Amino acid sequence: MADADRDAARASPAEQEPPEPDDHPSADDSRRCDLVLGGGGTRGWAHIGAFTALEERGFEVVRAAGASAGAVTGAFAIAGVPAATLRGLFEDLDFTRFALADVVGRLGSRRVVGRFVQRWSDEATAPLHWIQTVLDEQGVDTFGDLRVAGDDTPPERRYRLVVRCLDVLQRRVVRLPWDYHRYDLDPDAQPVAEAVRASMSIPLVYDPVHIGNRDTGRQGLLVDGGLTSGFPVSVLDRQDGRAPRWPTFGIRLLPRPRPQADPPDGGLAFAKMLVAALLDSNDQLEPGALRDELRTVRIDASESSVLDLDGDDDHHLFADGHRAMTTFLDEFDVDAYREAWRPSVG
Repeated sequence: MADADRDAARASPAEQEPPEPDDHPSADDSRRCDLVLGGGGTRGWAHIGAFTALEERGFEVVRAAGASAGAVTGAFAIAGVPAATLRGLFEDLDFTRFALADVVGRLGSRRVVGRFVQRWSDEATAPLHWIQTVLDEQGVDTFGDLRVAGDDTPPERRYRLVVRCLDVLQRRVVRLPWDYHRYDLDPDAQPVAEAVRASMSIPLVYDPVHIGNRDTGRQGLLVDGGLTSGFPVSVLDRQDGRAPRWPTFGIRLLPRPRPQADPPDGGLAFAKMLVAALLDSNDQLEPGALRDELRTVRIDASESSVLDLDGDDDHHLFADGHRAMTTFLDEFDVDAYREAWRPSVG
């Protein structure tokens, strides 16, 4: 094999991507899109259903932004995991052991209770290891593997994936890799799996993730990015004021949760209810402009809880997401979408 061919075969996902957007959409652009995915805990099955519908219609996801479950789906989609493989990965996952792996690990480290949780600890699936294994199989390690060329966005935003977290030490929303400079870290050198794992750090379930440069003292403690209002649909929009070559599709999970009739019994029950309420409500923001309305897919996940670990609703959520995206694409008018980018509209 010639050196040039060998280098091409080893090209990273970023190097294999299409050129940066310009003002002249091509025929290929009609089947490209960006995705903005909200959180939703175990309701992330709806994201997989929507992604499957996109793949069935021949769409290529160029960039993705996500929080919590949306960060997992977005990262795998960007890495090149096919929809059927993605669904299989989640079907094979014991979600209870996956979700409680950190809790089990902490208990197992205590001699008094260690022997009672040893079996759980041995069989639990560590989230970071699972995410990293999937990404490794696709040739994705650090955010440097997901960097793209282009002059329509600032250099620190030229990545195919953006992950949303909440820094409880600095008390601010963090968008990775865009905000690694706040911690004196090189974004190209940071593992994608660690950012995704941080974004899904639901309190009471997963341990928070430490971030920062100890030498300079710029530290942070990251938890689930879905605890605050999710990404605006416009998060991946071009920064030069020009219309995009391909659309962004925002996926919002609208649970409309039923109110709880009785107050919680005890502090732990209240804490769990509080976390669930924050996660349930973060994606109920309505689009604020016509262009956002035209590109938002709403999925009704009202029958499922964000902290439901038994998996009983997995197939229903997948079907809901698939149906919502299919209906949306049937009605989506790319010409109307482009027209909405005229200065006088939106």
